[in-house]
Amino acid sequence: MRATVAALVVCTSLMHARFAKAAPFELEWSAPEGCPSGERIVTASLARLGESSSSAPPELYVHGTVTVEDGVIAAEFRLKDTRGADLGERRVRFDEPRCEDIVESTALVLAMMIAVARPHASAPEPASEPEARSAPPPPPARVGRPLPPATPERSRMHVPMTLGASAVASVGLLPNIGFGGALRWTATLSPVVVGVEGSFETSQSVRVLGAEAKFRFVDAAALVGFRVMRARWLELIPIVEARGGIAVASTTGFRSAYDATRFVGVIAAGMLGRIPLGPALRLEVLPDVRVPLNADDFMVSDRGKLYHVHRPASVEGRLAVGFGWEFP
Repeated sequence: MRATVAALVVCTSLMHARFAKAAPFELEWSAPEGCPSGERIVTASLARLGESSSSAPPELYVHGTVTVEDGVIAAEFRLKDTRGADLGERRVRFDEPRCEDIVESTALVLAMMIAVARPHASAPEPASEPEARSAPPPPPARVGRPLPPATPERSRMHVPMTLGASAVASVGLLPNIGFGGALRWTATLSPVVVGVEGSFETSQSVRVLGAEAKFRFVDAAALVGFRVMRARWLELIPIVEARGGIAVASTTGFRSAYDATRFVGVIAAGMLGRIPLGPALRLEVLPDVRVPLNADDFMVSDRGKLYHVHRPASVEGRLAVGFGWEFP
């Protein structure tokens, strides 16, 4: 966009002197809330052309439409003359982070389009030669053909990606309350969201017969979600998860050391909520419910007797709260 703007500045400066007295134009403007009004765009465009507002009938009609999707601001412009003939169209993508900041860039694009199209919209018909008594009638005036519509720029597929880090607390998987952290990456293929996550959890030790048993859990997950709500202040994404991890238990204080490692498969479902805190920073909250596919008892033996230490619950809960950074 910056290269395009620079080129438009040069071309508009060269054509300003020639078209400063040309006929006015009329703008039909469509933009979401938070974007500049059509009056501001017209005023800025006239300033770029070095002109002032006029009460004369318009000779050019411009239709502009602005869209904001996944943080990307784009606009499409169509230019017609009084006969309804297309004089060109253009689609641009803005670098500005906020829609209200696109006034100058939009005015520059419109000024260039108007400056190029005006010779075709307002060129006077050539005057016929004075009729002579014996001279044949003058040939009909030639009307210039309108410019062919410009080929729209090929829009690039925009896939927002978010990298986040969260603090995690869980109930049911480990003895007592589990706590740890998670790293999450997601990509939005609107409205579908896909991603991966890795997490680590531990909990306070469990005392048995004067000894201690400590548990840890490390897992990875594939995430798939569907965005059901996106507003300025909140985004909601129901998510299903397929998780696989390793539960590690170790003991200290017994006559013999016991270490056990078990694979744990988990199916989970939750709701990912995102609250924008800035242009790219997001507060992320993910509560979910998990169902382990396998749950083994952890027991220790002392002097021929077995002692129960821990068995994971059949339904577990987890809450992850952290921050994410969205990459455009």
